[in-house]
Amino acid sequence: MFAGESLKALRRQGFRRLRFLVLLEQRFEDDSRKVRSYRMWLDGLIAILVLNGCLLIDYLIVKDPAWLAVVRQTALITPLALAVNLLMRANPVRWIREGSVAAAVVVICYINLFVEGNKTTTAAMFGVICLLITALFAGVVMRLRFRYAAATLLLMLPGGLWSLGHAPSLSLAEAVVGGSMMVVGLGIILVAAYSLEREERVSFLLSLERDLQAEQLEISNTKLQHLSSMDVLTGLPNRRALEDRFEELWVECGAAKKPLSVVVIDLDNFKFVNDVYGHLHGDEALRRIGSLLSQSLRGTSDMAARFGGEEFVLLLPYADEEKAMIVAERVRKLVEMAGTPLIAHPSGVGMLWTTVSCGVSSCMPEGAEASTNVIASADYALYAAKRAGRNRVVYRASEEAASTGTDDDMKIDRQVAGRRRAILAGTPELF
Repeated sequence: MFAGESLKALRRQGFRRLRFLVLLEQRFEDDSRKVRSYRMWLDGLIAILVLNGCLLIDYLIVKDPAWLAVVRQTALITPLALAVNLLMRANPVRWIREGSVAAAVVVICYINLFVEGNKTTTAAMFGVICLLITALFAGVVMRLRFRYAAATLLLMLPGGLWSLGHAPSLSLAEAVVGGSMMVVGLGIILVAAYSLEREERVSFLLSLERDLQAEQLEISNTKLQHLSSMDVLTGLPNRRALEDRFEELWVECGAAKKPLSVVVIDLDNFKFVNDVYGHLHGDEALRRIGSLLSQSLRGTSDMAARFGGEEFVLLLPYADEEKAMIVAERVRKLVEMAGTPLIAHPSGVGMLWTTVSCGVSSCMPEGAEASTNVIASADYALYAAKRAGRNRVVYRASEEAASTGTDDDMKIDRQVAGRRRAILAGTPELF
């Protein structure tokens, strides 16, 4: 995966510049911008409150000598900090967000150095401590992006070195030691800033990789579900998909009080066709009929499926007897004209043409028993079409009795029952 390759590259690059490729970098910024702005606003607000609280405590403890420092720092630092903090609520773009914080931190650092001064050893050391605390706030608390953090610390460093170098109370050795400690401290903070951004980027990549894996898994499951509901030979939905769709349409048409029609289609003399031309020819005939059935549907709400063997079923929601008969007759004519595949050997004379018989039934969906009756009635009508000479369409309403009492009808009932048992067993009879 793309995220996985970026993750490996980031792990290999060590202390190189933290940067993704353009599109991934843009996504990283888009995904983290809102959360990052809110966190910087909240952390900054807490820091402002803590700073002013500490200044107040200093005044209450030290009284008058600390009053001037309290006034200077509160009057200069707090308004600037509040202005930048309020800017974070606007969810600004990266260069404004990071740049404004970096600039404010540098200014605050120099204000602290000015307020503390460097006339005494204690004041000079306090100035170094304030500088390191300000740098720690920028690199670790606010977690400035590494290049902004590096620029901030580099701009703060000259001020600290100048303050130590021009402190009249410090010897050269003391100034060098203080400067060395300050440089080491800033270096540690810079390493921490790098590590924080690196971990954030690694977490982003891991999260993105999980999302991609979940997406791929969902796509794979969808494909698998699609394959499990399709008939490989004809490309039509299989029996399982047919049963699920039938239940959906039964409820849908029942709620709308509209009829639902079923057309059961069976290839005529299919066993004989297989015996004469071979199973490959028979498979091609099934594929061609599957394509013709799809072309015969009225729209996306209709469904054509392979029920088993050489038998197909059409589900026609909102279709009464007349509409269902029109669709079934269209299927019969299409198969009669174009359902016979070409054969490789020259035996066109006396060739067996592929035809179908269709049984049609309609009903108003009401109750589970009616759902069984409409399929049984279509099955019954199919056998009536077979008995009448094949290559025809016969309709039988689902409300009619399963048997009229005649010997011929009772024979058809037994054939229907036997064929249904054979289909359930996975060995449909061939007609």
